[in-house]
Amino acid sequence: MGHYKSNLRDIEFNLFEVLGRDKLYGTGPFAEMDTETAKSILEELTRLSENELAESFTDADRTPPVFDPETNTAPVPASFKKSYQAFMDSEYWRLGLPEEIGGTTAPRSLIWAYAELVLGANPAVWMYSSGPAFAGILFEEGNDVQKHIAKIAVDKQWGSTMVLTEPDAGSDVGAGRTKAVQQEDGSWHIEGVKRFITSGEHDMSENILHYVLARPEGAGPGTK
Repeated sequence: MGHYKSNLRDIEFNLFEVLGRDKLYGTGPFAEMDTETAKSILEELTRLSENELAESFTDADRTPPVFDPETNTAPVPASFKKSYQAFMDSEYWRLGLPEEIGGTTAPRSLIWAYAELVLGANPAVWMYSSGPAFAGILFEEGNDVQKHIAKIAVDKQWGSTMVLTEPDAGSDVGAGRTKAVQQEDGSWHIEGVKRFITSGEHDMSENILHYVLARPEGAGPGTK
């Protein structure tokens, strides 16, 4: 038993009694995700969060990863690796991913409901395990080559980052100055400075995809 105690009753109350999701679960594209199935998933994730995921929170907080220039990685504590692997082995991260890359169709409300459990128990597990979710975005938005890469990323459980924050632009995405210049071969030349990249390096997967936020040359001002 770790530090975390969930409130599953509150989550189910909001999903099914306040928001009325029970009227939509099990219908249309979510025909295979009925209310009882969703509740069983949340129940199992509650058990996982309160135990395997929460167990490493204190140790990982007290012994954070430090970049090792000799190995070019930032090793995480063994206790955290155990928690991370427990979540990846559960394969609940497949919920909401495109079926073409090994996902399971699920309502967004269910995904964010279980996210509360994981984030409450050990936020770093959620951050480090973002690889499949970002691969899902790459598959939905990318070209044929990128779709292929997305499938590999899910199969091999590659890690991922969101390279967004700049010295003068964090939550103000529109203030970002990093630009992308398309090359003749179809690739992009990126110019800019980024920092504070969550899970930017670690030793839990063989590869990490870095998704860089940049404004294409000639594009408009973007968000305010």
